[in-house]
Amino acid sequence: MAQIDIKDASVSYFVRKRGDVAKSTEGGAVGAQIVIGRRYLEIAALRNITLSLTTGDRVGLIGMNGSGKSTLLKLCAGALAVQSGSIAIEGKVSPQFALGSGIRPALSGRRNTELKCLYMGVPQRAISSYVEEVKALCGLGGYFELPVQNYSAGMRSRLVMSLLRLVRADILIMDEWIGAADASVNRTVSALQRELIKSASILILASHSQRILADWADRLVWLEQGKIRQIGPVDAVYEEYNRWMGSR
Repeated sequence: MAQIDIKDASVSYFVRKRGDVAKSTEGGAVGAQIVIGRRYLEIAALRNITLSLTTGDRVGLIGMNGSGKSTLLKLCAGALAVQSGSIAIEGKVSPQFALGSGIRPALSGRRNTELKCLYMGVPQRAISSYVEEVKALCGLGGYFELPVQNYSAGMRSRLVMSLLRLVRADILIMDEWIGAADASVNRTVSALQRELIKSASILILASHSQRILADWADRLVWLEQGKIRQIGPVDAVYEEYNRWMGSR
């Protein structure tokens, strides 16, 4: 069984003090609270978060820029430690923050795909078949054998999006949404996304799109200045969020 259990967790980032630090504590429309310490500024990204997720949960995160969405996703991915409180994760986690990270321009599309297979934990005996699937999906033809540094932006995007085929996880974490280069790639990527999301035991997705959240999430967590402001059904929470945004 996949599970994430967060209890009273807080996460901060620390920045060395420079210049007139008094102005850095001014309140604004976005961002977490900034606290002046003896030597550092403390950015209180998450404060006293309690959240439990289990198999079958499909959760969307909403909130203004700097509200703590990405930090919460990184915490659930095991990429950040808590300063206080606790988090327990059961199951294989796949964070999809930047699918194209690690692509080496000097290597071919084939070689990059092979390396991505190894990184994703694809068994050695299955790598060749996965590589051929990615080649067919991206539609690059002979360019798949050439260095990525010779690709156009659209061609590189085709390769990167097709690497979704390699992702397998119990817990799928997505920050915003993965775009595509053109309509033909978008159809392929959308099918891969559907397959990937349906196969995951738990989905955690941050997005500003009500349509995407309504399609894939069954409840929303609304974050504001690092704290959970509301949890509930997608339509009800998003309606309240829109009303609150309109009043600001």
